[in-house]
Order: sequence, then structure tokens, then C-alpha cells
Amino acid sequence: MKKKIFKLLIGALTVIICLSILSCSKMFDIKPKSAVVAEQMYRNVYDADAAVIGVYGKFMGLAKQYVVLNEAQGDLIDITANSDQYLKQLSTHTVTTDNPYADPRPFYSAIINCNDVLKNFNIMLAQHKMSVDQYNQRYSDVGAMRSWLYLQVGIHFGTIPYVTDPIESINDLQNDAKFPKIGFDQLLDNLIQFTESLPYKNPYPSGTSLLSTYDTYYTEKMFINKNVLLGELYLWKGNWTKSATAYRAAVDYALIQFSVNPGQDWYEYYRNAYSVNNGGNWINIFNQPFGERYTNWEIMWNLPFDKNFSPKNPFIDLFTPYGAYLLKPSDLAINNWNSQFRSDNTPTDVRGLNLSYKMVGLLPMVNKYNPNYSPTLPFETGGKWILYRSATLWLHFAEVANRDGRDKLALAFINNGVNYAFDPTPGVAGRDVTNIQVSTNPTTGLPDSPPYNFDARNGEIPRYRSDWYREIGIRSRMGDRQVVIDSTRSFNMAAFPRVKTNDANLRNDVEDIIIAEAGLELAFEGNRWGDLLRVALRRKATDPLYLANKIGAKFDAAHSADAATVKTRLADPANWYLPFKWK
Repeated sequence: MKKKIFKLLIGALTVIICLSILSCSKMFDIKPKSAVVAEQMYRNVYDADAAVIGVYGKFMGLAKQYVVLNEAQGDLIDITANSDQYLKQLSTHTVTTDNPYADPRPFYSAIINCNDVLKNFNIMLAQHKMSVDQYNQRYSDVGAMRSWLYLQVGIHFGTIPYVTDPIESINDLQNDAKFPKIGFDQLLDNLIQFTESLPYKNPYPSGTSLLSTYDTYYTEKMFINKNVLLGELYLWKGNWTKSATAYRAAVDYALIQFSVNPGQDWYEYYRNAYSVNNGGNWINIFNQPFGERYTNWEIMWNLPFDKNFSPKNPFIDLFTPYGAYLLKPSDLAINNWNSQFRSDNTPTDVRGLNLSYKMVGLLPMVNKYNPNYSPTLPFETGGKWILYRSATLWLHFAEVANRDGRDKLALAFINNGVNYAFDPTPGVAGRDVTNIQVSTNPTTGLPDSPPYNFDARNGEIPRYRSDWYREIGIRSRMGDRQVVIDSTRSFNMAAFPRVKTNDANLRNDVEDIIIAEAGLELAFEGNRWGDLLRVALRRKATDPLYLANKIGAKFDAAHSADAATVKTRLADPANWYLPFKWK
């Protein structure tokens, strides 16, 4: 039973699975139209588990398209000599309606599958085939996956049909009269309303039948984090405090998970802390086995590829010279890492060469997806698709904190952590730290309120080891030099204490630091286009060329003749989205 369920997770779109503890004879077809009637498929909680796993199996088939759309359109990935016209279109933002990467149907196929599962879960609850708790957990998981998928479709296509009921055929969505399109902003409203209404938002509790080890893979981190999803939705909507509240709920999970035997996990889990993933160990996030304990402190959502099952790992072909080698790190991305300095003034960021990318002869290769792959073992194609990790959360948390007036806290997340940033004399030992090393409200100067209250005290007289004392900031855990803003743009430096003179400059300057750091930390992971588009939408009235200049910089760094054309196209917001057309 367990092996069959796992095969569905990483198998082809239609696979044989066991549909109950006693019977393994039915076919679960995760296409929108199933050959098996619902009465034969949705009989008990084990069938419901199979349906949940099937949703993720369908989603895994989107891995290549997901990463290509989010990275090839950005500034950190470039095409190679092997790339076809369609990848070049994405890179230069000249996409035609026949571009297979810009086909919305695979996303909608997964969405419609979610709709069908949700409908049948409602029927199962009404017929008492699941308990209320079982229903709440599984319905919420599939509903959250649908919201995540819709967010991706909105990011890339802008104006789209929003369908929450099962439909007979995916091609019905071509009928604008029956399924009218809505704008991205309205889509976000709908997604927030639905996702907030989900009855269960925490990770699956211990003892749930969906939590188990299948073929050596423990499933806990395969499921979407609902609080992270809410944080993302509110971030895109511009509701800063609600976004921060959702992110805080996600990182505070450690206080629930490890409350019985608090120890190292209590201080490190999702906490952007120092023990394992710092400096040269940072590559462990990507090269350690699926579910390895210490990297699980960093990874919040990932899915495994296995050589024994379909779909195969698409990233070997996509990124390596041992495969098709279709995409590579951009010159701009490499320049960005090379222009950094470490805290000891050593040049270059260690996250660059041999970590995020490596050289194979003269060819730069994205390394994050396939750090253990060797051409001498061509059939060892396993790997993991990391969709979200704590560094992603902290960078986005910094983004909302900055927009919510907590620029000092935002820079603490990026640089050296709360302990250092809120200490007037950091590094001095033997002091009473009772009234320092705690995040403060910028208006009152008093300890801040949730979700911005971080107690990072670490002292001996009296002894403190507060919940956040190990949180050290994105750059500090890499040993990188702090980044600072040009204070003269935002403050009257002649006054004492200095007086803020330009809120907009301060907010944008800190945001620029956050987006630059996201490029160094999260390069190639499927976040870049969204990060740049979100800021461009936010600044459209005050900096209409933000996106054009960001993407244009990739072509400038490569001395490409396409630079001027790309900048001109992206100066028009109408070109920020892909054409929504069925092939």
C-alpha cells in the first residue's frame, strides 16, 4: 500500500495505486476525466490519502515548466547555444502564442484535478466516509495546492479564468463567455478569501496516515505549508502585517513541534540560525539526502525525484552539459557573486562558484538541482525539487517588515540578525542584556508587538538563551560583509539623533538590498521572476522602468545586442505577462 501510494507521487500522470488497505486492484486516473466512478474511488480515508498524493504527482509533472518560467524570464539565467527559439523568447520577453513553455493548460489540468478531489472530499464528509478532522486536513491541503497553482498562473499570465468547480473538459476554459477572465488583483482577493477559510493550516500532526516513509522518503516536507502560502498571497496583495503574521506562524512551528524536548531543534528549525547550513556547509541544503535532519531545518517544502520512477528528474537535461544544457547562469548572476566581500574582506560570495553554479570546462552550470550527479553514473538521476525553504521566507519576511515600517528589523534579517542589530555594543561579553537584543517598535522604542516581536537575548548575568538568540541573518551565516544603505538619501545626518527626511528613499533602498540578496541566496530556485515582477508592480507609478532595467542588466552584462530591445519591451507593462492562449 505505502509503496503504491509513493509511486503515485512520483509516477506518471496515470498510475496503478492501492485504493484501500484491502484492495489494490483499481486504477486512479488523475486526469480531469476519470474512467473510474467516484463511488469506487472515494471510499475511505486511504482513498482520500491516495487522492492527495495524486495531486502532488500531477504537480511534479510541472517541475520543468515551473522553473523555466520563473527563471528564464528573470535576470539570473541565460540561454545557451543549445536553446531553442522558445527559450530565447522567454529570455527576451518576445513570447509567441505557440511557445510550449507558455502553455497554461498543464497548470489548469492540475487545478481541475484539485477541483475534482475537493468536490469528492465534500461528498465523503457528507456520507461519513471521513471524520471531520481527516476531512479538514486533506481538504485544506488540496485547497492550498490549488491556491498555489493559481498564484503561479496569475504571476505569469496576469488575467486568467478562475474556476473552482469540476468541469467536463479543460478545453471548455477557452469559452470566455462561460469562464470570464479576472485580473491578477481580483485573483489575489479570491485566493486570500478561500485560503483563509481553509479549516486546517498547520502541518499534518503526528499519527496522520499521510505521514509515513515510502521507499525511504518521509513525506512530512512533501506537503505545502499553508501559512507560507498565506504569507505569499498577502505579500503580493500588499497587506504587510497579515503577511508577516502568516510567516511568523510558519517559523514558530518549532515552538510547537519541539516543545516536549526543547533542544537544538527548538533554536534552529526554520530559524535562519548558524549550526549547520552556514558558510561552506550551505551546499548541504541541496546535496544531502531527502529528509536529512539538519537540512530539514532549512527546507520547508520539497519533492523527490527517484531513478526508479517517473517523472524523471528534468533538471539534468535542462542545466547540465551532460544533458541538453539548455540554460546556464547569466553573466550578471556570476558578476553579482564575484562583487561581494566576506566579513574578513575576502572577495566573492561563497554561494557562487562551486555552490550555486560550477564550471564544467569552460561552461558555467547551475549546480543546485544536481550537485551529486556524475556522468560516470548516468542512471543515478535522483534529486529533490526544493520549492520553498526558510531563507525564502526570511527574505520575504524582510520585504514585508520593511514595507510595514520595520526597516531596521528587515536589515537585521538580511545582515547579522536581531541579536546584533538591536544591541548598542554588539559582541561585548559579560553584560546584563535584559533590556537589549530585542526587536523594538520604531515609533515607541519599546519591545515590538506580534508579529514583529523577536527576543534574541543571549547573556550570562542573568542567563538568557531566548528563543531567537541563534538567528543570525542571511549574510552572517554565509560569513558575508554587512550591506548598508546610503543614509544621506533618507536622513538628516547633521541632526542628533539623526532625523528621517525621506521615507520613500529608505523603503526603496532597503527593498533593493533585499532583492539583491534574494538573487545571491535563491538564484535558480524558481523565485526570481516573481520577486522582480512584484517590486515592479509596486513601483509602477514611481519607477516605471524598474523591471526593464533589471532584466536589461542581464543583457548588458553579456554585451548582448538584445539589451535595448528587451528594455523597450519591458517599459510597457502590457509585456510583463505571457499571452493566455491554448496551443
